[in-house]
Amino acid sequence: DLIGLSCIEVTFPLGMRLLDAVRHTGIPTVVGGPYATFAPEIVIRRENVDMVCVGEGEAALVELCQRLASDGDVLAIPNLWVKRDGRILRNPVRAAIDLDTLPEQDWELYDKRRFWKPMGGKISVTGTFEMNRGCPYSCTFCINSGFDALYGGKGGYYREKNVERLIAEMVAKKERYALSYVYLVAESFLTTSIKRIERFGRLYRDQVGLPFWVEVRPESVTREKAAILKEIGCEGISVGVESGNLWLRQNVLGRNIADKTIIRAFDLLRETGIRVNANNMIGFPRETREMIFDTIELNRTLRPNGVMVSYFSPYKGCTLREICETEGYLADDEIAGDYRLGPSMDMPQLRARDLIGLHRAFPLYVKFPREEWDDIRRGEADTPEGNRIFAEYAERYVREFMR
Repeated sequence: DLIGLSCIEVTFPLGMRLLDAVRHTGIPTVVGGPYATFAPEIVIRRENVDMVCVGEGEAALVELCQRLASDGDVLAIPNLWVKRDGRILRNPVRAAIDLDTLPEQDWELYDKRRFWKPMGGKISVTGTFEMNRGCPYSCTFCINSGFDALYGGKGGYYREKNVERLIAEMVAKKERYALSYVYLVAESFLTTSIKRIERFGRLYRDQVGLPFWVEVRPESVTREKAAILKEIGCEGISVGVESGNLWLRQNVLGRNIADKTIIRAFDLLRETGIRVNANNMIGFPRETREMIFDTIELNRTLRPNGVMVSYFSPYKGCTLREICETEGYLADDEIAGDYRLGPSMDMPQLRARDLIGLHRAFPLYVKFPREEWDDIRRGEADTPEGNRIFAEYAERYVREFMR
């Protein structure tokens, strides 16, 4: 027997409680996922953890199970750290797996209600499919920068799945599970060759034909690619804006992209009539309130259909985590919080309480006239008056911009 746990940073504490609950069974445990990959020393120290999987686990887990089944030696399996007799055996990471050697997803394991998801403003039976793994870029706020470093000497981490094989799985899943919507897992859907996009588009339109949602980088958007998305039924696109401050993008975030490139991407996508969301992030180290308003101003120029804003969370694996620890914003073993729920750091130039107020007011600043900004500023405060003002604006926002 074997108990496996895969977790991200925010779910690690819950995972440890679950392993504590079954420790009495004596069944060996292995922990994998992003947090185990980038904080293996922290994870392996836990009493309820016998092994840690660093990096991808598909091949390592199969090899581990085969050896356990045959009473073989598990100490030298690539990707695994193993505790034995007070020692920790740290095995090297193997090369990234060929995505086309993986079996199709087995959805029979899940309750059918798991497929009902909010997508595009509706609740739909949604299928999620991996189109590629990793990212062609290495933004410092993203853990893909960590995966790039981990696999840098092993052929790299970014891979693309065979289009024909991907479409075949989509067709099978559509028929078996009555899918009505598709979410494509691709860090930057359009950052690939035009031939690949054309081949995917032709097969998807003819064989799948469901509405879908993707994420893109601004510099990957061209009129030709946008037209293909429109033609094959793309219903929504999320574009990574992140910050509207050029200095911050270039010197902190590792995104050397000009405002005019971002603006052109939104202009081209707007021409298609596809719903376009702007993905923004606030709370970076060295960011100031003024820089956040640069992001607000850029969003006002972009005029997206939807304004998304999240907190920067310095997860283990992202390059900026090291800076945050060096600056004393959080400790080595401290868990960064959920990027949707609140800030993980309280910085001298950007206090956590102020960031919370800016976060909730961000879409209001983007959508409402400047003449109302003084009132919106008062609505940032977590006070009876501030909460009343915010509630009034939130109701207006839903009424005027979300219907």
